[in-house]
Amino acid sequence: MSSEVLLRQEIRHSLGYVRGMIDHYSGLYSGENLTQDVLSFCDGMIRAEEPNSRLREARRLVEERCRQLADATDRFSQRDPASIAAMRAQAVAAIDLFQDAAFEWHKARANIPSSGRLLRRKSL
Repeated sequence: MSSEVLLRQEIRHSLGYVRGMIDHYSGLYSGENLTQDVLSFCDGMIRAEEPNSRLREARRLVEERCRQLADATDRFSQRDPASIAAMRAQAVAAIDLFQDAAFEWHKARANIPSSGRLLRRKSL
């Protein structure tokens, strides 16, 4: 498999955990903080390095959608199942955008080996 395919699978697999958090978030427990948990996981994927503008925008969208889902599922507010489902789908869609942006960011940062060294080697 190529390194791009492996990178894409690794990112997708890592964000699968976040998608599960979003799918199972109920908002009924006081200790839950979906936005903080999701963003800390996303930030861990990009480390402390400087992300590009597309990745920053995708992260901001993830934050916004997770906050909207948290507000829709607040245990002290009116809970509309259709609205919660729509907010959940939007949060997962934001994760999908973040996944694409993270893949492009990681791909751009990867070291591309020079073919010149291979061409200078002596043949056997």
